Amino acid sequence: MNCIVKKAKKNKINAVVCVITLFVMIMFALQCKTYAVESGSSNEQYNKIDDYLLSCSQDAHIPAMTVTIVNKDQVLFSKNYGQVENCDTPFVLGSVSKSFTAVCIMQLVEQGMIDLNDTISKYLPDATDGDRITVSQLLNHTGGLGEYQTLANYKIINEQGVHNYANVNYSLLGKIIEEVSGMPYEDYITKNIFEPLSLSNTAATLDKSIKNGLIDGYTNYWGLHLKRDHKYPESDDAWITVPAGYISSSANDLGRYLQMYLNGGEGTISQQSIDTIFYGDTVFVDGDVPFWYGYGWAEIKEPLPEPVLRHSGLVETGTSCIFIIPESGIGIAITANVNDYFVTNEMMDSLGWGVVLMLLGEQPNEISENAYWLSHLQIDLIMFAVFVIAVILLCLIPSYRKRIQRNKPVRSFIWLGIAHLLAPILILLIVPVIFKTPLWVAKSFVPDVYITVVVSAVYSFFGGAVKTALLWRLIKDGSIKVE
Repeated sequence: MNCIVKKAKKNKINAVVCVITLFVMIMFALQCKTYAVESGSSNEQYNKIDDYLLSCSQDAHIPAMTVTIVNKDQVLFSKNYGQVENCDTPFVLGSVSKSFTAVCIMQLVEQGMIDLNDTISKYLPDATDGDRITVSQLLNHTGGLGEYQTLANYKIINEQGVHNYANVNYSLLGKIIEEVSGMPYEDYITKNIFEPLSLSNTAATLDKSIKNGLIDGYTNYWGLHLKRDHKYPESDDAWITVPAGYISSSANDLGRYLQMYLNGGEGTISQQSIDTIFYGDTVFVDGDVPFWYGYGWAEIKEPLPEPVLRHSGLVETGTSCIFIIPESGIGIAITANVNDYFVTNEMMDSLGWGVVLMLLGEQPNEISENAYWLSHLQIDLIMFAVFVIAVILLCLIPSYRKRIQRNKPVRSFIWLGIAHLLAPILILLIVPVIFKTPLWVAKSFVPDVYITVVVSAVYSFFGGAVKTALLWRLIKDGSIKVE
């Protein structure tokens, strides 16, 4: 009898263990991957995507990345890579925020509170050149404003009707939303987009983002990803404001956001407004891969088998990208917590398109195992060479006295001007001229380049100052004579 009881107890224990084990396995699977067979897709396809993303994220040295793929009804794939808890962890989105701002504008258009063809002076009476720029032109970046302008200094400097991407366009749209709605931007978007769509891990303020569990961000310095505080705009005069680039969201929330588009707006906006956002007033942008830019979205047609809608985002501490493949009815959201302007960011772009290509039945872009370090080695060698030249000129000061005694002082002054005045200027012009980016932007987004050029220029100029002082002293005490 006791044996039977013990055996029964043992069987119950085994059953409980099996149930618990099964439950843990199911929960683990739900946390790591969510697959659904839909529209000809298969688990095998998403397993291949998973393997591809795992390999790419490791080769690109991405600290944390999340990816979500949805159709209009369900999540087809959801996975996190690296040091991130899950796909509900929020990241700062960068310019993906612009698509949210465009939705806010279209809501107000539907309510008759904004007319896309009105000049912005109707809503912002004190706007510079406000009687020459329309709301529509802000949305598709054709109003002629400059790429590096802010709310403090914007004005028309480019040809109107031509696409010139500028954050200040969406900063102004944020101001229009506030003026028309009578609400702060963060309150309006929370009430009219985040809450109706149940985007519980999406926010338009730093405090709320941190409360939601905002992931740590990283910036690259000479090939090393170093943790860095998120830099949120401290005033309306910032180059990138919240409506232009500082909404935070998780990959799962972005997937839900993309489902809104795939489902015709779900009451948030109408299908007609969605069509206007995507196709209504697009402007052609020529480039390596031509695209048509609408309202916070770009459409790429060739050489893809199907048109793809896309927008990417970049801030000092991360990148993101969203895609919609309208004919296939699929949305993709990718977020990462590192900004490595020349290397990892390019790899992020490549792997994002790789996922799209795989979903379209094409071969994905490959990222080689050593590409990260080889690319950074090339960049670092260039920066090291610039720095070494400046240091060498400074280290040669002890031998300078002997050289100038053999040369005429006038000639020495000329060489000083070339080596230590012209050279620092040329070094400081590397970023503005070659990369067409102001130094103050490089300081935030490419800090290793900024540090290299500024320190090198300072070393070079300081060396020139020391040599000039030495030459002047030798002339003054008669050690050398001016002829």
